[in-house]
Amino acid sequence: MNHYPEPPSNAQQLDLLMQQIDSGDGCFAALSDEQRAQLKTGLSEEWIAAYLDKYPVPAVLAAATSEYRAIEAGIRYPHLPENVREDILLEFNEHHGEGGPDHWSTT
Repeated sequence: MNHYPEPPSNAQQLDLLMQQIDSGDGCFAALSDEQRAQLKTGLSEEWIAAYLDKYPVPAVLAAATSEYRAIEAGIRYPHLPENVREDILLEFNEHHGEGGPDHWSTT
């Protein structure tokens, strides 16, 4: 595939797009496994560059902790590549402190 679609502006839509790519829905049906992997990598890199710093990290610690744990466990955004989920979690640490939820309340 020579042209990547534009990455969606939020993580939920990116997760849905990754699921569609994985399952070969619509225009993704003709892609080989290698092309799908390349497409996902390209979209992930573009999304991280364009939208990661705009990720809406909850300001309330309890909400941030809940969302962080759901992302970390793969419950939220289960179709995102691991590196994208890890980068989103780093955004939480940027807002609430290093070390994740177990350390936030002590900083």
